[in-house]
Amino acid sequence: MNGMELSKKYFYDIAYPIFKNNCPEILDLCSIGLVGEGSECFGLDDEISKDHDFGLGFCIWLKEDDVKIYKNRINSVLEKLPDEFLGYKKVESKLVDKRVGLFSLEDFYEKYTSARKFPISDIDFLKIPESFLATVTNGEIFLDNCKLFSDYRKYLLDFYPEDVLRKKLAAYLFQMAQAGQYNLKRSLDRNDISAVFFAKAEFMEALLGVLFLFAKVYMPYYKLRYKRLAQINYYPRDLFEDMNKFMESNHKKDLVYLSEKLSIYVKDILKYRSITKSNDDFLLAHAIEVQNSIINPQIKAINLVKGN
Repeated sequence: MNGMELSKKYFYDIAYPIFKNNCPEILDLCSIGLVGEGSECFGLDDEISKDHDFGLGFCIWLKEDDVKIYKNRINSVLEKLPDEFLGYKKVESKLVDKRVGLFSLEDFYEKYTSARKFPISDIDFLKIPESFLATVTNGEIFLDNCKLFSDYRKYLLDFYPEDVLRKKLAAYLFQMAQAGQYNLKRSLDRNDISAVFFAKAEFMEALLGVLFLFAKVYMPYYKLRYKRLAQINYYPRDLFEDMNKFMESNHKKDLVYLSEKLSIYVKDILKYRSITKSNDDFLLAHAIEVQNSIINPQIKAINLVKGN
């Protein structure tokens, strides 16, 4: 049983009846689920994940004013919940109060976005780290009775405004061109092992960033990116095979070939979707074209290399 299944079963089988009997009116005001930090919130946890911050728990979101009214009653009910269920114990961690339990929805969203209400400006949207957006929109909602929480979640799940998306795309395309199509070969020619390592890492980060943008899914924390991209089932298996070969290889010929192949894959999507018109295989040309297509003057004025 993974973490999400455990959380859902603990809520429905154990917590929900207790809330229903003790304070049913609260259920009509709140949203309950599991969203936030931890691989279980992405459905990507495994046996190794269970060695820390794993166990029984779920999140309760209420408007700030309602938290002030119902906080003591809710915490009283939470204290009545059994400490063990199906062989699992409650989450025991210094971060427990930040991962499960009662939250004001305003505090919860502010933690990850710096905003207590939405919508926000394009500039403010651009400032939010992608991994934070992935975290605040992941997981599953078991009970969805707090309309404001749901409205904010839907707003963020609708993905970036177009100009924000294009700014981020332009920056990632530049990074792919610089690291993978230019500096990687030069580093290989110099037999500079450390530069090769970092060029590969920069290229892969940017490639994954582009692929997440194309799929309109927020890119998570680095250790979950590859698995999350595979999980959404948006891209063909051949692409992942090429990425694996690129990450595993140390041979100059293979690395140069694969960096170009992966870059051309991105170029073809750009052209197929009519995002760019250039026939140049060098992604810098496409980065500039995407940057020039931005309408918002504030965002367009940001340096090409910035945005991620």
